[in-house]
Amino acid sequence: MELDDTREAILAASGHLLIQGGPGCGKTTIALIKASEVLASLEPEQRVLFLSFSRAAVRQISDRMRGTLTRTVRARLEVRTFHSFFLELVRAHGPLLNGRPSSFIAPDRERQLKADFAGDWEVETERLARDEGRYVFDRLAATAANLLVALPAVRMLYSDTYPLVIVDEFQDTNDDQWHAVRALSDASTIICLADPDQRIYEGFVPGVDEKRIDQAIEQLTPKPFDLSGDNHRSPGGGLLDYANAVLRNDPSQPIPPSVKTWYYQYPVTCEQTAHTAVVAVREFLEQQLGRTPTVAVLASSSALVGRISEKISTGQPHPTKANVVLPAIDHELNWDPALSAAAGYVVATIMEWPGLTKAEAMASTLTAMTDFYRIKLAGGTKGARNTITTIENAIIAIRDGKLVRAKAAKVLLTGFDSPLELSGDPVTDWQIARKRLHGADELEEIFNKARLLRLFKATDLLAWTLIDVWNGHDAYPGAALVVRRVLANETLEAAQAEPVPVSLMNMHKSKGKEFDAVIIAEGRHNAPLLDATWEPIRIQAARRVLRVAITRARSLVIFVRPAGATALTG
Repeated sequence: MELDDTREAILAASGHLLIQGGPGCGKTTIALIKASEVLASLEPEQRVLFLSFSRAAVRQISDRMRGTLTRTVRARLEVRTFHSFFLELVRAHGPLLNGRPSSFIAPDRERQLKADFAGDWEVETERLARDEGRYVFDRLAATAANLLVALPAVRMLYSDTYPLVIVDEFQDTNDDQWHAVRALSDASTIICLADPDQRIYEGFVPGVDEKRIDQAIEQLTPKPFDLSGDNHRSPGGGLLDYANAVLRNDPSQPIPPSVKTWYYQYPVTCEQTAHTAVVAVREFLEQQLGRTPTVAVLASSSALVGRISEKISTGQPHPTKANVVLPAIDHELNWDPALSAAAGYVVATIMEWPGLTKAEAMASTLTAMTDFYRIKLAGGTKGARNTITTIENAIIAIRDGKLVRAKAAKVLLTGFDSPLELSGDPVTDWQIARKRLHGADELEEIFNKARLLRLFKATDLLAWTLIDVWNGHDAYPGAALVVRRVLANETLEAAQAEPVPVSLMNMHKSKGKEFDAVIIAEGRHNAPLLDATWEPIRIQAARRVLRVAITRARSLVIFVRPAGATALTG
């Protein structure tokens, strides 16, 4: 990076800083360079803390560090998610608030508890934290902020360890995150990296405030710097200019060659067109870039993302070309981790079957199924309560030797009578056990969610853990317990995974990520990108999300839209 006058001024500035600019303007890079210079003046035990929101963003920042900083500097620059930092803080110092050791309730377990709790769950989580030292995910930030605000010794300990704190995506910090940063600012220097036009969590995440940047200006009085005129992610491609035109509904901005729209109409579906687009984009960019490109498929609805995932997972006839088959696309699906983990617990109970009586096996697997549907119930799924009741009645009937009426339980009972031939290879055996989840709607749903885990490779912790519990001849005693433990830990503190060539996610989840190409899909009857009948505030929020989605791309954006869809500008 060439250091212009503005960047030279950033490196020379002291005190709190506010660096604003759009995607690809170089906010992160100049902050890393400044961190490197600051580290040279610190004591050996001191560090620079870089806080971001997602593991994907942390991974990308870490990758950027390798191209910008020396190994010695990288070792002293901690890039953390807010959640990871707060988890460590509460684990170490939470007992100072209530005299009890801190323990944590994994998100899947919280949803189960919430589904069975009749009162105000938020009040209950406050009580659990206050009286028992037990914390749910959403209580960590508030507790960490309370520790830093209320206990000067804790605050000074962290400020002494981290004299410089860099906050990524500052405009999207919620109230608790802001209070924690504000407390650290008493003795630590704070650098806020912000893009007001990427404010996409208002009304989506509690506590996110459109006035957050104004609050920082008022309370921190930082030196302001504006890099909004720069674009290093997709220079010359016109993607940022077009994204800004969509944000501001400016039809005067021409659509650049790097943005294409593929329209589809009945009988061709969105899912088929998205599959075609993935294949075409990968082939095109492989020729252009001389390497395997990274491609993201984004949509405004997780349900549509899931349907696209199902479609591209297998080979499919080309929607418009006879005798042409679209290949299956190996991909990563960013989905609800708690539901996928709960489905994994069900599969793990089946891996225990050969060592159990029929009654024990059915009680274990059916109970795991009720846990899965409790998570759905906590998420607001209608009908989940009836499913839970039906399965619980089946458990009682099996225990008492009475007639079982639930179809899912009948299928599992029949499946138990068919030998489950396991070999000790956890990858193969997992697939064998999962195949028992066919024959009833409830089982099929769990089967599909379990497929989304995509964690079972020879070197994965989960596979090695299952090897440890293999009894040597026919079963995995305790498989459910170890799977629950491993996946719960992944949910709380998952290791950073290497990016895969094709990723699917909703547009909100794409924030902080970068890809060579982005395919933005819109359903015919659902998941619209824009709708002229919406209220103005909803339309503007949708435009902000679209700007984020478009600017995830470095080279190419493909819109997959139904014929007659609302124009994005004009």
